[in-house]
Amino acid sequence: MSEQRAHEHKPETIYFVNGERESTTEDDPTVRRILAGAGFSPATDYTLRSENPPEDYDSEYDRKVKIHPNQRFQAQHTGPTPTSSPAQRRS
Repeated sequence: MSEQRAHEHKPETIYFVNGERESTTEDDPTVRRILAGAGFSPATDYTLRSENPPEDYDSEYDRKVKIHPNQRFQAQHTGPTPTSSPAQRRS
């Protein structure tokens, strides 16, 4: 069986990022892929943390993660949060 055909038949692994359901057929996606797949872009503006088992991936974006079914992750923004200036709020 070709590698492509084997990949097509892999079951999805369901996991959660900030409470949102995600899935993958990859055995070991990278931190970057997990963040980007969950809509956190650019991935380098976020850190990823696994709740169970507890593990911080900090800025190890190319690190592969062995995802377990129903594993829960938290993504956290690492930069400043934009806010409006007082002049913008009055408009």
